[in-house]
Parts: sequence; C-alpha cells; structure tokens
Amino acid sequence: MVNITNEMILQAIKELADQLKNHTEQTNQRFEQIDRRFEQIDQRFEQIDQRFEQIEQRFQQVEQRFQQVEQRFQQIEQKFEQTNQQLTDMNNRLKQVEQTIKEMDKQLTDVANGQKILVEELFDNKKEIKRVKNALNMY
Repeated sequence: MVNITNEMILQAIKELADQLKNHTEQTNQRFEQIDRRFEQIDQRFEQIDQRFEQIEQRFQQVEQRFQQVEQRFQQIEQKFEQTNQQLTDMNNRLKQVEQTIKEMDKQLTDVANGQKILVEELFDNKKEIKRVKNALNMY
C-alpha cells in the first residue's frame, strides 16, 4: 500500500508538475504576447515621435518662411516710406517752382505793363515831336 500511495503521490506530483509546466508555458506565452505588444507600442511611439519631429521641422520651416515674409514686408514698408518722403520732397519742390513761376509771371506782367506805358509814352512823344516838327516847318 505504501507503494501504491507513493505511486499515487508520485503520479499526483507528475500531474502537478505537468500542470505547472503547462501553466509556466502559458504564462511565458502570455508574457511573450505582452512583450510583442509592448514592442508594437514602442514602435508606434517611435513613429509618433518621428511624426512629431516632422511636424516640428515643418513648423520651423513655416516660422522661418514667416520671418522671411515679415522681413520682406518691412523692406517694402521702408521703401514705401522712402518713396512717400521722396514724393513729399518733390511736392515741396514743385510748390517752390510754382511760387517762383508766379513771381516770374508777376514780374513779367509788371515788365509788360511798363513796356506798354513806355510804348504809349513813346507814341505820345512821337506825336508831340511830329506836331512840333509840323509847327516848326510852318514857321
């Protein structure tokens, strides 16, 4: 009976060992599945990190382009201000030229009026000279 009991115990131990072995294999398989899942998750995180890097690079490119556009806008604004100042200067010069022309027109008008008076006086003097000549020729 001791042999049977020992055999039964041995058989029970073998069955428990088989169950433990099966359970260990199942546990190992489960851990392998979990490890594979973690590897997949790690790969996904790496892909996400790469995508974030791409997005960040793109953002930097857009920011750089924006800075270039902003610089260009500032240059255009400066040129506009320069052109506006040049136009203001030209406008002031044109006003000065216009004032000079008005003064010259006034002076020319004065000269023309003076010449008219001189011509009238000359005409009157010629008439008077003619009258005096005629009067002298009579006597």
